[in-house]
Amino acid sequence: MNDRKNEEEIIELTEVIEEGPAKITPRPSVSGYEPELKAMREALQARAEEWMSSEGALILERVAREIFPKIAEDVLRKEIEKIKAKVEEQE
Repeated sequence: MNDRKNEEEIIELTEVIEEGPAKITPRPSVSGYEPELKAMREALQARAEEWMSSEGALILERVAREIFPKIAEDVLRKEIEKIKAKVEEQE
């Protein structure tokens, strides 16, 4: 490890200051592409809305058919147990 420290080049702070910060290249302007980007965004949004109204609704219905009966079963089971407990107390 000491050998590696000896091999490193030592740069004085004055050298770093003289070089100055690295130049940042400016990003290309997208203002010329705004109409195209807006049209693409609107087309994508229209396709997403179309998909949601057809496929999305079908998927939502399928999920609801799978999940709601399980939820209802759990809720009804709890309610039935409560009613059974009350009936047993009254007897």
